[in-house]
Amino acid sequence: MTTESTASRTAFSPDTASTRLHRALRVRLCEGDFTPGEVISIRRIAAKYGTGTMPAREAIRWLVTEGALIFSDSRKIIVPELSHDRFHEILFARKNLETEVSRQAFDNIGATDIEALERIDEQINDAIAQGDLVSYMRGNYQFHFHIYRLSQSQVLLPLVEILWLQYGPSMRYICTRWGASSIADDYHREVTQALRRGDLTSFCEAIAADIEQGMLLLE
Repeated sequence: MTTESTASRTAFSPDTASTRLHRALRVRLCEGDFTPGEVISIRRIAAKYGTGTMPAREAIRWLVTEGALIFSDSRKIIVPELSHDRFHEILFARKNLETEVSRQAFDNIGATDIEALERIDEQINDAIAQGDLVSYMRGNYQFHFHIYRLSQSQVLLPLVEILWLQYGPSMRYICTRWGASSIADDYHREVTQALRRGDLTSFCEAIAADIEQGMLLLE
């Protein structure tokens, strides 16, 4: 299982089978492991994660309330397909919120964090070179949220995560269609270089530029 969603788990969240599954599925959605239009089976989810159908149903219903999944009819749950306009709107919101979250995180990013970000970026570059879309999407999520969690924001970070829940599957589709190399400008490297210089302005500009790449693919 990959790094869990932090904003969705607070000190007041119960540690139950349904909340653990909800966190795991949130990460999978953010990393693009599901595709738009995919039908979600409660029984298959329960079997894959070793839970009962009731915790799986609760976790999936929670994702429906967050807009990550939708009921297409009374018995079918699917990953929604985003329209061009809505996808563009989500990316616009991401650019503004994530730049601010990054600004809040800046003073909390230490040398070990920068080294960790550089390692993740190397893994992303390897994934692009190998055409490994799954690893690319996973690394991109890990890179961004390593930074965002350091903001310790109780308001903006949960909003950013909800945007990624709705964005991840569609971005996976775009990468599948055009290839990860189509968004391979290494703004992540600019992010880490700005951090090493202690340059807040360039750091935030690189975060914004990285997000804008997704917008350009929609034009």
